[in-house]
Amino acid sequence: MEKETEKFAREFQEWTIIHGYKPKQVFNCDETGLFRKQMPKRTFITKEEKCMPGYRPMRDTITLLFCANASGDLKIKPMLVYHSETPRIFKKENICKPMLSVYWKSNTKAWVTRSLFTRWMMEVFGPTVKKYLREENLPEKAVLLLDNAPGHPPDLEEDLEAEFNFIKIKFLPANTTSILQPMDQQVISNFKKLYTKHMFQRCFYAT
Repeated sequence: MEKETEKFAREFQEWTIIHGYKPKQVFNCDETGLFRKQMPKRTFITKEEKCMPGYRPMRDTITLLFCANASGDLKIKPMLVYHSETPRIFKKENICKPMLSVYWKSNTKAWVTRSLFTRWMMEVFGPTVKKYLREENLPEKAVLLLDNAPGHPPDLEEDLEAEFNFIKIKFLPANTTSILQPMDQQVISNFKKLYTKHMFQRCFYAT
């Protein structure tokens, strides 16, 4: 495992140098589940939860997909997958989904499927990266590093429209995600810590 990890890291670095990819042109993305209503185990819980028959902590799962380049100056609009396409609060508050800071999608299990991932690539990732490369006066080419999650099609490059053929896809070796996945190097964990802190701040102000 360790040898395979070191081998891939070395070969990927060599590949980017040979093909002229700068850190601004190297991207990585990863998904994570978020129990957006779950309270920490060692703090107060809501009265509503405690009174429920067969008490279990309140959970409402969403899946988030984060993506950024190696230089850290371009953070792609995240995809959020929820089990409802239009929650009631959206109708009540007249929320316009295209104006949200996330790319809102849905399915019954709140998972990132192959079709949703491909749509995010063509509707968000591709156009954003193309615009960024032009603004930075960089060659129109980029590489996206992915793990082998079920939602990442192995033939993704073939599914992309012709205008996005400048995007190359590289996959991490199996069973090396925990070591090599850049988004797992505290990026996602830091987001969850900040999310929990912000949620408690809002609860504090509301009560």
